[in-house]
Amino acid sequence: MLTLPIVVFLTGALIMSEMCDRGYVTQKLLQLPDPKDRKPLNQRLRGYDADKVNRYWGALDETALRSEQCFLELDLVFPFLYGAALFTSLLMAWVTLGRPFHPLWITVPVVVTVLADLTENLIQLGQFGRYIEASEASLQIGWIQVASTATVLKLLFFVGTVLFLVGLVIGVIVHAVKSA
Repeated sequence: MLTLPIVVFLTGALIMSEMCDRGYVTQKLLQLPDPKDRKPLNQRLRGYDADKVNRYWGALDETALRSEQCFLELDLVFPFLYGAALFTSLLMAWVTLGRPFHPLWITVPVVVTVLADLTENLIQLGQFGRYIEASEASLQIGWIQVASTATVLKLLFFVGTVLFLVGLVIGVIVHAVKSA
């Protein structure tokens, strides 16, 4: 039950990284003096603001910016893939345990995670287009804040959902041991 979301998440991330040459972006970011600026925007648990977005995208040359755009575009599909895998695993564990609680408890965390990820991606992609056209002056502070909030929500709900799944799997194992 844990294997499906792990395989889907890691495989999807690897494919997206390879297709978009994310390694090149990482090399560029490693040249930044502040280690906090090296972390991809979609992984910042404390969020970001327009200044941080500008430093992040500003560190990228034309090739890296194309890679970043590719990654943002592919990342519009990825939430549906890992969300489906998470939901399927949660559903399997829930059914195996005899449906011990309302199904919304396994549905809502996945839906929030996917919607937050999509919100983050759509806004970042829109702001990225503005940044490419007119540089940092065109970044919209309000939309960057919404994307940042969506990033934090996505990360919190993703981790929470995975921990919830781990708890359900432990419950399945305990149930199986007691039944044996």
